[in-house]
Amino acid sequence: MQHKLSVISHIHGALPSTQKILLSPRRSYAELQQALQRAESITERTLCELLALQQSQLLGTKAEATDKLPIQPQLSFMIKQAQRHGSSFAVLFVQLDHYKNIYDGHGVEVAKQLSEATLARMVATLRDCDSISQQADDQFLLLITDVSRIYDAVLVAEKLKQKLSILHGVSVMPLGITVSIGISRFPQDGNDAGLLIERAAAALLHAQNRGGNQFSLLR
Repeated sequence: MQHKLSVISHIHGALPSTQKILLSPRRSYAELQQALQRAESITERTLCELLALQQSQLLGTKAEATDKLPIQPQLSFMIKQAQRHGSSFAVLFVQLDHYKNIYDGHGVEVAKQLSEATLARMVATLRDCDSISQQADDQFLLLITDVSRIYDAVLVAEKLKQKLSILHGVSVMPLGITVSIGISRFPQDGNDAGLLIERAAAALLHAQNRGGNQFSLLR
């Protein structure tokens, strides 16, 4: 066999690199499976880092205009990735309670400071691979990755409620700052970006109708 290869090389020149690879010993199925798992892990981590980088580039700094970052493309992207890897995530719709009363009672400047402080505190609380988009002065949409259990989403909601109860950067702090949070989950609540947002909004309304200062999930 070695003689035949040397004859072929002599007549046609060196074998192409692709043919050399085919002639090399093959790896076992287990080795190939391990290599694939490593590659998928690296790809998933890289995609997460890419999303974080994209968001940081669009925002400049963490506390800047997150509302300029479109949430729908990221949500559709997360759905595709979750379907591919069999993972789950959550959508949180957060709204400041009694924001209109604060606006009317303390003025536009205090209301604006409160909105900006809320956004900054939430960005600081979330992980780099999570996303946030401001929908209105008092409304925010959050995408929370790696939510394997409902308990994981509940923990995030509770943490946000706690962190947002004490804000800094507001000249005249209104008393009783609270938020209501609606939660939807992929794939339990749908596999479409619009549907997941609608379900989170419906859960938010349910929390508000029960008095606010709480989170809610549709069952």
